[in-house]
Amino acid sequence: MSEIVVCGSLNYDLVTFTQRLPDAGETITAGKFETHAGGKGLNQTVAIRKLLAQNEHVDVAMIGHVGDDSFGNELKSLLRENDIGVDRVISLEGVNTGVATILVEQESGQNRILLSEGANGHTDFLESDLNRLFPSRERPLDRATNHFVVFQNEIPGTVSIMRWIVANRPHFKVVYNPSPYRELSKEDWSLVDILVINEIEALQVLRSIFSVHDVAAFENMVRKDVLEGYKLVVSRLGTMLNKKQSLGAVIITLGEKGVVFASQDSPDVKYTAACHVPQVIDTTGAGDTFLGGVVSQLCTDHTLEEAIGFAVKASSLSIQKTGAAESIPSFQAVTEVP
Repeated sequence: MSEIVVCGSLNYDLVTFTQRLPDAGETITAGKFETHAGGKGLNQTVAIRKLLAQNEHVDVAMIGHVGDDSFGNELKSLLRENDIGVDRVISLEGVNTGVATILVEQESGQNRILLSEGANGHTDFLESDLNRLFPSRERPLDRATNHFVVFQNEIPGTVSIMRWIVANRPHFKVVYNPSPYRELSKEDWSLVDILVINEIEALQVLRSIFSVHDVAAFENMVRKDVLEGYKLVVSRLGTMLNKKQSLGAVIITLGEKGVVFASQDSPDVKYTAACHVPQVIDTTGAGDTFLGGVVSQLCTDHTLEEAIGFAVKASSLSIQKTGAAESIPSFQAVTEVP
């Protein structure tokens, strides 16, 4: 049986819809207010589970922290309701659950997010903790089998955990969504099997690794032709992930412009167009839905191109509803998109 573990953040989202953002010192009347489960870690875990076909036998579990408060209890209940393992989601006494304050502009659906990390700030582990969280098997698992561990950047221990996984549990393929962006060394980028980034993060990665002259050349190409420019970026970033027995995939999402991607097995950069959406309601969680779609399909023996096509459809459905975890569609709903 395949296993997917997501190590990341769990937040309680407080969402306000507004026609415009207030200026400094200004008070305005906003629209509706909603509360939702959130956090990139939780969103991606729920997305992976919901976007798996019901007949697929895959264990999905989450690692993270919540506070000993009503928000934390609600988040763990949501995970259980979605058939996600919560034995490794730890409730901390005297600590608040992470909270995200989200402002959504009603006309465009674009969002701005403020994070209070709370219990998420404790998701950094000693080696003894990691041995418990990722128990060794009596019979070593084959890396060719589809086992994934997924990371983002809303917890402090991401890189140290990735290093430990690669050194001690090599059967896992490492999926990394470096959001919010933090700089890594070139050596640490090589820990990643599947890199999922948006167009802004792609340029941030380039700036942290390559020379100013090289980065300026890529930025000029992107300004001249977005798709062709980012295809070149995919190829360049792929060199950082080039290691033996790795999928070595780089995926850059370009919003309404689609997705460009390549892998070690298929180095020619490919493009998948975005789906037409009649109205964008809320883009919160769209990227997490996309990642969930990719991982769920790769785990069940689909090609990278098939997985991305499925994920594009899934994220197009998610932006037509409010919320993050709540807006993630089911596998069945995605299969009905033409």
